[in-house]
Amino acid sequence: MGPEMVAGLFGLGGALVGAAVSTGAVIWQQRKTAHEAERTHLLGLAEAAANECIKISYALHKHFAEAVPERNNSAYFQWVSTGEELCRAVEEQALRFHDKAVRDFLERCHAEMYVRPEFVADPEPWPPRYVIISSDIRTVMGTVLRRQTFPKYVWEHYPDPS
Repeated sequence: MGPEMVAGLFGLGGALVGAAVSTGAVIWQQRKTAHEAERTHLLGLAEAAANECIKISYALHKHFAEAVPERNNSAYFQWVSTGEELCRAVEEQALRFHDKAVRDFLERCHAEMYVRPEFVADPEPWPPRYVIISSDIRTVMGTVLRRQTFPKYVWEHYPDPS
């Protein structure tokens, strides 16, 4: 084997290594770009859901601030139905958040308003429960929009149900 043959083999080997490295770099860059696009998409969904939750929190505040109608009449059933719709809207938006703490928080808010609407609407303890819940929803959604960490102090208002 002559020196020309060795030089040719080294050239061929270099070309193959270069092709493998450049192909690997292209594949890595494509995966990275796809991951960033997915992350951007999920952040967009969370941002839209956070804005919707803020709107819903104002509607919840307004709903629970109304006097609870007398039981067993059409006004009472309409009040309960409206509250249930707002609770479902909160639950639906919770599904759009990647952060488990945000999902758990919204789930607890939903559960409390859905299971105990008359307690939430009771104006007697100050501040009323609906004021605390709607304010906490806005606080948490603000941290989502600002991409800050979950505010752990809000858990003081929502003890673990277990």
